[in-house]
Amino acid sequence: MDDSEAEKRVRGKGRGSNFFALGHEVKDQLWSMPTTNRLNLVIAYLVLLAGTGSDHRLTKWSAKACEEYTGLGKPRAKHAIGELVASGLVKRTDASSRMMPQYELPPLAIDAEPVFLPVALVTGLSGEASMLRRVRETGDAMALRMLIDLYGLISLDATHGIPLEHLRGGLSQNDEPNARKLADVGAHGVWGVTRGSYRGGGGEWASFHRAKAKDSSVAWKPFWERLDLLKQIGAVWYEPWLFDSAATDAEPIIPLDPSGYYPVAEPDDEARLTRSALDAARTLVGEEREYLFERADFYVPLTLHRQTPAYREVARLRVEADTPGRRLSWKRRRIIIEQYQQAFDQLRHDALEGRFDRPMRLGSTLEPAL
Repeated sequence: MDDSEAEKRVRGKGRGSNFFALGHEVKDQLWSMPTTNRLNLVIAYLVLLAGTGSDHRLTKWSAKACEEYTGLGKPRAKHAIGELVASGLVKRTDASSRMMPQYELPPLAIDAEPVFLPVALVTGLSGEASMLRRVRETGDAMALRMLIDLYGLISLDATHGIPLEHLRGGLSQNDEPNARKLADVGAHGVWGVTRGSYRGGGGEWASFHRAKAKDSSVAWKPFWERLDLLKQIGAVWYEPWLFDSAATDAEPIIPLDPSGYYPVAEPDDEARLTRSALDAARTLVGEEREYLFERADFYVPLTLHRQTPAYREVARLRVEADTPGRRLSWKRRRIIIEQYQQAFDQLRHDALEGRFDRPMRLGSTLEPAL
């Protein structure tokens, strides 16, 4: 059997996974090739791609899957797939028939990491309409592009969100410092951190979503409207974090509880950690200075040598691709939460015993995922 015959028999090595990969070259082509409906075209390609095996090449998903998962009717789906075939981006295999279509998609380039997308983006989470269906219902093709762009920007640090240099929330007006030191106690400083209501963005990716206008507020208007649309349909959400500075390349310190200090029936790890930080801060300062805990939203003790931290809201995708990178980020997050939980508990214990000279210990360097 020669190589060409072997290729024809490849169905897609393995059953696939919970994610699929979109090459950047193909992504660019989807947004530049001629079409009568850009949104339908891109949706159809993503549905086909979600039905591939682990090699992301062959799929038996077709117009029927488009209709089932995204609500795109078969006539429009068939037309969009026909445009993909006519362009040469998608090919019908020799085994394809009218009743049982099978398509071959282009191979992934090996010189650049693709955009990893969750299959659930197409199929939906249990009992919910898929995000792809929701985006289609908005009628905004550029909203879909923004969503794909955001998946391509995800950081593999503990936040598993969009890097601050590209998108950030929780800023103070004019990006003024939103953390101030309330007290120095022994080896620690107690910081009060305030939520901001402003946001910022940047990078080459944002240029596709801005208008051409000299007035910055006018130029950025479609960008923020589109981002708000993705937030409205539940595709994007913001998670509060404390970072070690206000710089866009700052390191994340700890995730914070979005609900603040309001008691909840079953607090999660973030809520417990945020409460532990407050308890440790209060114990350090003492009851005679309780008035210090009146104006900020969060209170966190940090060692004295630390620079001024900053509150930031990290944009995250609600439906995440279960990739090895995502699992590594999850492990890093777990280690951070566990280390700081232990550190705050120990700090409070030391303060209750009148010992204020021992700095927090956060354990060893993060270990890589196995």
